[in-house]
Amino acid sequence: MIDERIQMMLYNEDQFSDEFFGWFPNNEHIYDAFQHETMKIIRKGYRHYSGRTILEVLRHHSALSEDGIWKLNNNHTPYLCRLFALMNPRYADIFEYRTVKKPKLRLEK
Repeated sequence: MIDERIQMMLYNEDQFSDEFFGWFPNNEHIYDAFQHETMKIIRKGYRHYSGRTILEVLRHHSALSEDGIWKLNNNHTPYLCRLFALMNPRYADIFEYRTVKKPKLRLEK
């Protein structure tokens, strides 16, 4: 069975880069942590917040963790935000969004 988050990404594939699609299955724990931190901010009463700040918090927490440092690519931040909004439509306005410029795959000749 396909994870509901991956199903949501596939249904809205125009909002995600191919790179993020490849990265996500091995890093779902990072999305889980991102969602957890975002929900903490929402419970504190924030209506708008920075996805980049949340990613930096995760980077900090992973540096202090005995499990090791997570490799967090800043390019994934907008896609984590978009996935959060799709999975939590009630809180979709917590982040601001720009138009996705999905990179095209270059075909080798």
